Amino acid sequence: MYFKIIKGELKMKRIKFLLVISILVLVLSTVSLGVMATSTWKIAHVCIAEADNSYHATCLKFKEIIEEKTNGRIKFEIYPQMQLGSDREILEGVQTGLIEVSASTLGPASAFGVGIVDLLELPFLYKNIEHLDAVLDGPIGEELLGSFEKVGFKALGFFDDGIANFTNSKRQLHSAKDFKGLQMRTMEAPIKIATMKALGGNPVPIAYAELYSALQTGVVDGQSNAHWVTVARSLWEVQKYVSCTQHCWGGAVLLVNFKKFNALSLEDQQIVIEAGKEACQYGRKMGRGAEDRHLQTCIEHGMIVDLNPDTESMREATEQVYEDIYNKHDDWKQVIVEIKKLASDF
Repeated sequence: MYFKIIKGELKMKRIKFLLVISILVLVLSTVSLGVMATSTWKIAHVCIAEADNSYHATCLKFKEIIEEKTNGRIKFEIYPQMQLGSDREILEGVQTGLIEVSASTLGPASAFGVGIVDLLELPFLYKNIEHLDAVLDGPIGEELLGSFEKVGFKALGFFDDGIANFTNSKRQLHSAKDFKGLQMRTMEAPIKIATMKALGGNPVPIAYAELYSALQTGVVDGQSNAHWVTVARSLWEVQKYVSCTQHCWGGAVLLVNFKKFNALSLEDQQIVIEAGKEACQYGRKMGRGAEDRHLQTCIEHGMIVDLNPDTESMREATEQVYEDIYNKHDDWKQVIVEIKKLASDF
């Protein structure tokens, strides 16, 4: 009887021992997997893969910061130059979760139900670059970024598509009267179209991919973009004149799939938010820093540049755009007034 009791106790101890070992192995395995597990995110944009391009620079910095601060738990693969589709196709991918992150032009992004952000691209809205950045990085910018959440995006920050200037094949666009009778390519965006009408030109909405051919064949006489676009598309081959009007900010926004963002730990969410802000500011800096070089490239290829156009006549002509906006979008007026009021600080 005694030996049977001892044997039974040994058996129970063995079972307990094996149970403890099993639990330890499971815990250690889970911890090990947690430490070693990595998540690879796709980040896409439509522009050239150059370090001073604002889109690519923003993506590179975002990748660098997050991979460092998460010790590689979140890694990135960057897909530039429309490898994953057009702006709209990339945005659809982010919205559905097939792509985690996009650096997207503001116009296509606003078409996903966040039209109010279009007001940031109104003509002659900003007094100077400092005023622009105060809007983008301050309470106004934060409020507008928050509007993306209702359509499936976590918006982390704004960066530059570029500060727009005009190019033309027929004549220099020195003042508002010079636009009369010209066919001018615009984005398929109401504010861009209204701006061109107010200046006296005939707006022709054409997709970016068709820009060069439209200029080459004479479907349009000119266009509006930052200097980097002129260089990237070799527009000096089909355009003769550059007018440095700096008439509007061309916007871009860094977006993350909202569900993917919410699935992160609170610590990682904060890392992503801070990385997004820093990356967007870095992208702006790099893109703007390259614009003088891009303008010089245009000059070297024979383009004739007007460095001091009569922007006051253009500003007066485009005041009508604001009146139309106030009539159509009463909810935009308060934001625009706040932006204009902020100009007094600069």
